[in-house]
Amino acid sequence: MKRLDLYVGRSVLAATLLAWLIVAVLDSLFVMLGQLGDIGRGNYAFPDALAYMLLSLPAHACQAFPMAALIGTVLGLGNLAAQAELTAFRLAGCSVRRLGLAVMQVGLLMVCTVTLMSELLAPPAKQVAQQLRSQAIYDDVSVQRDAGFWVRDGRRFIQVKQSMADGSLAGVVVYQLAEGAQLTGATAAQLAVPMDDDWQLKGARSSRFLAERIEVSESAEQAWPELMDARLAQLLTRDVGTLSLPELGEYIDYLKRNGSPVLLYALGYWQRLAAPLSALAMLLLAVSLVLGPLGQRTLGQRLLVAVLAGLAFKLLSEVIAHAGLVYGLPPAVSAFLPAILVLAVSAGLSWRT
Repeated sequence: MKRLDLYVGRSVLAATLLAWLIVAVLDSLFVMLGQLGDIGRGNYAFPDALAYMLLSLPAHACQAFPMAALIGTVLGLGNLAAQAELTAFRLAGCSVRRLGLAVMQVGLLMVCTVTLMSELLAPPAKQVAQQLRSQAIYDDVSVQRDAGFWVRDGRRFIQVKQSMADGSLAGVVVYQLAEGAQLTGATAAQLAVPMDDDWQLKGARSSRFLAERIEVSESAEQAWPELMDARLAQLLTRDVGTLSLPELGEYIDYLKRNGSPVLLYALGYWQRLAAPLSALAMLLLAVSLVLGPLGQRTLGQRLLVAVLAGLAFKLLSEVIAHAGLVYGLPPAVSAFLPAILVLAVSAGLSWRT
């Protein structure tokens, strides 16, 4: 059986790596097309867009792996079925469960590799990509390693500790300078929320430095006509993909302590936990399809069904995630439900086979 495992594993691994490469390249091309509209803003040029695409490639490749695993496994096992090798294995006493176990062994190896890649390589690479892009588009922006940033607006210097998913800013300090770089005032706010025409500062404390005294005023809420460009705040938002799983958990705890919305980050956290299960579910679905209705189909038919099934899974995941946000489903349910549904379909097909 070890020879069977190696033979089936090599076929599935080779086809999956090829499918993964094609899907990742196509995904990267769409990312590049999305960046073309920003070329010319500030100092953002084509080499910057190309660097952004390459640095974002690990994150997009990890997201595309479940679909690539389905396509690759269908093609790998389909080739064996087309040459009647799977039939020979079963006539020799190899059960459907044993063939599935052979696929799952190589599948676990790939899933572990992708999980390490998604935690160790993808987050720092994507964070660097976002920093390079924001600094190229906005000249007067300096991004810090801890996700804070500085913005220069004439004689004002704005320090932001965190940028939230909804575009609001936490830990804002605005320094006002006069000619000669003399500090004339400072305003600190716990939270700055973008409104229609201005910003709303919450928990604001303002200080004016006069010749002989300092005037201090506090207000629970304070409207500012111009704080910064709202598009810049959205651009510098701390993305879920820039954080490893432990960092994301700590960031969610930080947002909860400050009373900030955490639903989007909690959903991303549970989706990262559900990603390995989703990949394994797609592998089981591929085995069920090849050993069942796709066993005697042509290569084009198998490829078409695999692509459609992968797209359907991606669409289902997006629909359930958005429905969960709208109707208040727990993030864990929204994240794990697509994989559970695929496992149920795989079990039904396997039982029929």
